[in-house]
Amino acid sequence: MDKNDIAKAAQLLETKEDLLHLLNKIKQDEMAECGMSDKFYPFTMKHLNYYCNPNNSFHRYKQFKIKKKSGGFRLITAPRNQSFMLLLRYVNEIFKAVYTPSDYAMGFTENRSVVTNANLHKGHNYIFNIDLKDFFPSIHQARVWKRLQLKPLSFKQPIANVVAGLCSMKEKMEDGSIRYVLPQGAPTSPIITNMICDNLDRRLAGLAKRFGVVYSRYADDITFSSMHNVYHPMGEFRKELKRIVESQGFVINKDKTRLQKLGSRQEVTGIIVSDKLNVSQKYVRDIRNILYIWRKYGYATAFNKFFPRYKDAKGHVKKGNPDMVNVLDGKLMYLRMVKGEDDSVYMRLKTQFDELRHKLHNTSQATPRGITYVETTPVLEFEKKNGATIEITRSKPSEKAIEPFVSHRYATFPLGGKRQWASVNKTLKPEEETQKDLLAISHCRDANGKLFWLIHRADKMMVRPPESVNIDELNKELDDLLA
Repeated sequence: MDKNDIAKAAQLLETKEDLLHLLNKIKQDEMAECGMSDKFYPFTMKHLNYYCNPNNSFHRYKQFKIKKKSGGFRLITAPRNQSFMLLLRYVNEIFKAVYTPSDYAMGFTENRSVVTNANLHKGHNYIFNIDLKDFFPSIHQARVWKRLQLKPLSFKQPIANVVAGLCSMKEKMEDGSIRYVLPQGAPTSPIITNMICDNLDRRLAGLAKRFGVVYSRYADDITFSSMHNVYHPMGEFRKELKRIVESQGFVINKDKTRLQKLGSRQEVTGIIVSDKLNVSQKYVRDIRNILYIWRKYGYATAFNKFFPRYKDAKGHVKKGNPDMVNVLDGKLMYLRMVKGEDDSVYMRLKTQFDELRHKLHNTSQATPRGITYVETTPVLEFEKKNGATIEITRSKPSEKAIEPFVSHRYATFPLGGKRQWASVNKTLKPEEETQKDLLAISHCRDANGKLFWLIHRADKMMVRPPESVNIDELNKELDDLLA
């Protein structure tokens, strides 16, 4: 269903049965577009009744903490299972078809981003930023329920009851009291916050116009900018700002209130703003360093040194170990979005990345079975460089072996802060397993492009190994790069 069809159907919703039918229609059409019509399983009324009850929070949501850039942790509450996640995702499709955020909302809306937000405040003498405290959990279910019944959604009360229940969670407070709030991490929460903040945006835009300043909001991050200073702590602007924010049910986080003047580092939603937009020097340096290590010491060493830091900061984004190539690609895409595709720094780093990625994906040396040997290292060298001990075992892991190149034997070793496993070539004799000076480890890609490790005899190397390096010098250089 396209947006217009969904919007028309949403305006006709009268009962829970109508809502269930619309959600299933959206799901069915999406699966048909993906060629998966044979795997379509409709939501049932039992699903809807269970998931719309916030008291079932344990089976609906899971919680985990992620680090904040400013220090401390942020509690994220995300759907616990795929069925509930899909249900919320299709509810969100209804929201997006009917509702368009205000012109001042830069987050969670199409064709707007942190770059759009930063551009509004570029080149101003003064940038004043505030943050709304406990943004998502400060929005209660009753408030969501009321907003769903107002334009443009105009849901009938039975529909608002179900949708508000789906999109809210039960939270137990320290004093033992219970409240029902928006979970930070549900796919429906961001657009609901924009709906709730429509009045806030309208009133703060009016305040900005009155004082001749520019206003924008990215989720709970509110920014004003101007050529003149109206942001004195006891001035009329700050007093009126506080009054408006609190009248809308929010609280200003005093610890994150800051005034940035021209001449100092001015930053808006993580982007440096002056005459042009820019990222931090550290952001560029991190990309440059990982590419350098990859080029000089190989993919495995780059992975081992950088990935634990990535997982520590971003481990909530994906389960398992995201491909480092994809991580770098995403960082470069962000760099291009901020600095532009013609920027010399971006172009230089992108060229280096493309060359390394081409080697990683090059299939010209692929075996008849489609296996590509990307990088081969003697086992003893690999262990020294990565501080890892490779152990061959016969206990089969959960993942399937790559046939027909491997036997039932497997090797395990720590890398990137996680336990990795490698297949063992069938031609390797049992008595050779402990003779590590005879062995090599190859990083390979299968016919589907998936990376895997393979242990084999060193004289069976498929690609030239990297040059031997002084391990002490290597570790010192990597420590300097990571400093």
